[in-house]
Amino acid sequence: MLLQYLLENLTNVEVDGITNIEINKIEYNSKNITRGDVFVAINGYSEDGNKYIDEAIENGALAIVSEEEITDKKEGITYIKVENSRIALAQMSSTFYGNPARKLKVIGVTGTKGKTTTSYMIRDIMLASGKKIGMIGTICNTYADVIEPSFRTSPESLDLQALLARMVDAGMEYVVMEVSSHALELNRVYGIKFVVAVFTNLSEDHLDFHETMENYFNAKAKLFEMSDFNIINGDDIYAPRLMKKIKTKVATYGLDNAVDLTATDIRVNPSYVEFKMYVNKMLETIKINIPGRFTVYNALAAIGVCSLFGAQMDAILMALAQLRVPGRNEVVDINKTFTVIIDYAHTPSSLEAILSSAKRYTKGRVICVFGCGGDRDKEKRRMMGEISGRLADFTVITSDNPRNEKAEDIIQDIEAGMKETSGLYKAIENRRQAIKFAMRIAWKSDVIIIAGKGHETYQEIGNNKRIPFDDKEVVMKIAEEMPDKNIQ
Repeated sequence: MLLQYLLENLTNVEVDGITNIEINKIEYNSKNITRGDVFVAINGYSEDGNKYIDEAIENGALAIVSEEEITDKKEGITYIKVENSRIALAQMSSTFYGNPARKLKVIGVTGTKGKTTTSYMIRDIMLASGKKIGMIGTICNTYADVIEPSFRTSPESLDLQALLARMVDAGMEYVVMEVSSHALELNRVYGIKFVVAVFTNLSEDHLDFHETMENYFNAKAKLFEMSDFNIINGDDIYAPRLMKKIKTKVATYGLDNAVDLTATDIRVNPSYVEFKMYVNKMLETIKINIPGRFTVYNALAAIGVCSLFGAQMDAILMALAQLRVPGRNEVVDINKTFTVIIDYAHTPSSLEAILSSAKRYTKGRVICVFGCGGDRDKEKRRMMGEISGRLADFTVITSDNPRNEKAEDIIQDIEAGMKETSGLYKAIENRRQAIKFAMRIAWKSDVIIIAGKGHETYQEIGNNKRIPFDDKEVVMKIAEEMPDKNIQ
């Protein structure tokens, strides 16, 4: 594609050099540059892309896009100065891949908790309804028979546009995507028109990036400026503020303050939840094999979305009855008299939600195994320690993804909150040993909640090193080594 065509939708652009040149591809990582590419210099979490302009040129870049005024220019290179490199990257990527989002009905789901489960529900209901739908999210990206690994909740704009293009080529008509606050703040989804957007909830998270809850809220709110129709959790404390900002159509769901979608007769068990709701004046009973009151909220949101696209009740019932979401309140089949649940809960609100729910339906004790990630918001460690100490009958504090911090230091931060309560606990740094200890002390009818990592199959330990570690596999291996019957 000619460079001049890639620049057509950009405004306030200053060009030094020729644009009537053929561009091979767009890159924002200088290491991926090959002969004939255009390099877009963006600021990452820890690196400024402008530092790698010379490397990009050495690797074959013919054009450079940057917000900076570049003084040391190389002969034969076209330099494009823009107001915002990330917006420029999003616009150029969309043009390069043929504006794929315009050929799809894009559904966005945002919120602190529930994005992944709600997206899975929407995808499965739409598939059961005979719709061709792709999914983009934290666990993986899927379309047709393709499953691609996911490296972040919402991909960088270049990668996102390429993925959307592959979905279009595969015949997809819809796509549901988790939209993170990072993606909204960093313009990864810039220029995409969403036919419907979902707001699940908002609670403290990612303050290492956003710094304040106000910034976090404003980042999330951007999605609803990009959507034609909005489905909002009316029970969330931020719902009234959000709805005042929204200029397009709104529907609400919830259990207390909903106007449009609600549920009754909720029954939560250790392995499933069941509830009733009116659909077309008919009272329907819905069963989902993911325990917890929050599952009802996620289901209401998904039903609301899919109803907009003509999903019938038989498809909804079938899809939700068969739903499986890796690492999201996932009951592990271990054939013991106690229950083990794997969950991604890694924030104070999500840990409180799953422990509170477990306390309501558990006949025995609730045992919680969790840690906190390194290089992230430190204040939530104390908060999560206090929550587990207050709600769980026993807590095993352990390592999560320590990254560049010492696991023992993170555990001490959690212990500070634990000591604010009278909760019983034990600290075991080795995560495998911590899980084994929890399973060894479990009695009949106890529920073990292993929180924090969910679907992840690794631990991050210093200098971006990942070692294999899957909570579910560890649980199943330990269960195999235990006696056939738990007689404790």
